[in-house]
Amino acid sequence: PQEAQYIILSLSASALIFRNILTTIITTMFATLGRRTALHAARRTAQQQAKRRMGGGAAAPEWTGIDKVVRGYFPKDEDMVVAISGGYLGLFILFKIKGALSGSPEVEEAAPVAAAPAASAGEIPDIDSEEFGAFLESEENVAKLVESFEK
Repeated sequence: PQEAQYIILSLSASALIFRNILTTIITTMFATLGRRTALHAARRTAQQQAKRRMGGGAAAPEWTGIDKVVRGYFPKDEDMVVAISGGYLGLFILFKIKGALSGSPEVEEAAPVAAAPAASAGEIPDIDSEEFGAFLESEENVAKLVESFEK
């Protein structure tokens, strides 16, 4: 009988321990599930509140002054874009046509510049002058030119 009591006590103690463990597991699981659900709900709410909806549900603005006149002809923003772009294109084409019709102004020819004096017999003429080609025809002059580079 003592053994039976011992077995019953140990079984009831094991059952209590198992019940406590099971209760802890279930409580933790549901608490975690509840926290996750609350966290997801909070995120979802924040995303929905932060999301901009570009549906254009607002009332049309009241235009005054020149805007009212222009918006009478071009009520939508797309119409305004086309009108402004067309205006710039029209100005560009008008200036191109005006330039083509008027032509370029005639340029007056510059007065001829007096010719530079010819280089003396011992000097090397300027490289840009017409005399330089004639100067290079002589081998003595080429030697003078090379000597001037070596100096």
